[in-house]
Amino acid sequence: MLLMLVVLAAAGCGGSETRDAVPACPRSGPECVVIPIGQPIYLGTLLWQDNSVGQDSAASVDLAVDYLDGGFDGVPGQLLGHDVALLQEDEGCTPIDGRIGARRLVEEPSLLAVVGTSCSGSALGAAASVLAAHGVLLVSPSNTAPGLTSGDTHDRTYFRTSFNDLIQASVDADFAYRRNGWTSAAAVHLEGNPYTTQLASAFGDAYAALGGDFRGDIALGGATTPAVMARDLARLDPDVIFLVDQVSCVESFGAIRANPALRHTPVVVPDACQVPEIRRAFGDDIPDLYGSGPDFSTVKTSAFYRDAYLPAYRRLTGGDTLGVFHPQAWDAINLLFDAIRRAAVPTPGGGLVIEREALRRAMLVVQGYDGLSGRLTCGTLGDCAESARIAVYRYPDWPVNRPDAKPVFSQLKTLAQVASTG
Repeated sequence: MLLMLVVLAAAGCGGSETRDAVPACPRSGPECVVIPIGQPIYLGTLLWQDNSVGQDSAASVDLAVDYLDGGFDGVPGQLLGHDVALLQEDEGCTPIDGRIGARRLVEEPSLLAVVGTSCSGSALGAAASVLAAHGVLLVSPSNTAPGLTSGDTHDRTYFRTSFNDLIQASVDADFAYRRNGWTSAAAVHLEGNPYTTQLASAFGDAYAALGGDFRGDIALGGATTPAVMARDLARLDPDVIFLVDQVSCVESFGAIRANPALRHTPVVVPDACQVPEIRRAFGDDIPDLYGSGPDFSTVKTSAFYRDAYLPAYRRLTGGDTLGVFHPQAWDAINLLFDAIRRAAVPTPGGGLVIEREALRRAMLVVQGYDGLSGRLTCGTLGDCAESARIAVYRYPDWPVNRPDAKPVFSQLKTLAQVASTG
């Protein structure tokens, strides 16, 4: 009898340990998610569906779900024995649409995480805040505005695999001042747009820190039409113009070139303005137009990217990649897959329980991840890209026009390096 009591006591302790290992989570909500056997893992995308950046990112997410079984076979794989259900909403590249899309996504109480947004303005104080209030992770492949990962404006469930614009601004300033000797500069941004405003400001700060004469930052919008903007730029008479636009690139550049005083002034645009519409509107003969953005040279050396990813992308979409952030989108969704694997606790019978805070912490332990876009280490403020190689291309030799485009300038900088130097 004594032996039987010991055995029963041991069995009881063992059962208690098993129950304690599974988080108490009666139903999915803001603290945790229950995934019963046979039910899918819910993830979302919140991307600019009418834009090449969003379309590229969406394709990468679909390809990653396909690749969960270890191959691009057109058949979705499983994660921890469960299907992955993708809920899709459009963020429209506006704060309003970002909030609306996020609210629609969180109507699913089991939603764990979202890949998005495409535009910084759709996330900052908008989608990122809505999702954070529900404990849902947001991992962006293309947000670059510094404010998203600043201490006073960062939402705790927000991460990004894209680079911080402090890096791009620093490289562009080096290109203008050190490489070309353009000793005066001016910038243009969209009024009320966090991405363009913060990138233009960061460029001005970096350019001035080098010793350049930064003559002003003009806001497009309201009474400041493209023609008025060009007139104001002509008064500043800069050696180079940093045109940070996102929605009216053709009109803005056309207004600059239509002004006689600016007809030959060099113009540098970021990746958001490297769009096919420029070529359709102006042709190939545009002197002194440059575009900066991620340097694809490292990505192109990847055998996986060349021999597996690109063929699968073409089979899925029927064409070539459209932008420059699809490697970051591939990394964003795969980081989430890995975080879910680490945070999920199996339940008897094949279900899963995932605490939302455990999932967030699983992102924070990412160290030296060898991503398609580069080396990733996720910090407490959400930046995962340790560094970025930014290239400057001379038009029309842009990646969007020619896949084999060669940059005229390229620099690798770390986020720690540019943050420490301002």
